[in-house]
Amino acid sequence: MKVTIRNTGGQREDYGIEKNDDTASVPGQIAAHSSRTVTVTLREDRRTRVTVNWANKQVETRTLRADCKKSGGGAAPPASPPRKLPHTGPDNDVLWARAATGGAILLTGMIIFWYGGIWPRRRERVFAKKTD
Repeated sequence: MKVTIRNTGGQREDYGIEKNDDTASVPGQIAAHSSRTVTVTLREDRRTRVTVNWANKQVETRTLRADCKKSGGGAAPPASPPRKLPHTGPDNDVLWARAATGGAILLTGMIIFWYGGIWPRRRERVFAKKTD
C-alpha cells in the first residue's frame, strides 16, 4: 500500500508511519511545500492499523486489509461486468446422490425397526408363573 504525505508548511518536517503489527516505524523528513509517497507492507488477510505521526501527534489513522490472495494477485477488475455468473453450487449429480443416500438410510432404518419388533419372539415363557 502506498501512503502519500504532503507538507503544506514553510519548513522541513519530520514524520513517522507506524503499524500495529510489531514492525519498526518508518521515519522520514519532507521538504516544505512538497509531497512524498511511501510504500507500506500490510499483512495478508489481517487488519493493519496504519498511523501517520507528526511531532508525536497522530495526523491520520486508518485500518486497512490486504486481500491479494483472494482477489487474484491484485489484478484489475474486468472492463465490463460478466453477463452470466459462474456456477458455484453443487452439480445435479451430487444432489441426486445425496437424495439416494438419504432414501437408503431411511429404508435401512425402517427395516431395522421392523426386524427389531419381530426378532426376539419366543414361544416358551422365560419366567414360570407363580402358583400360590
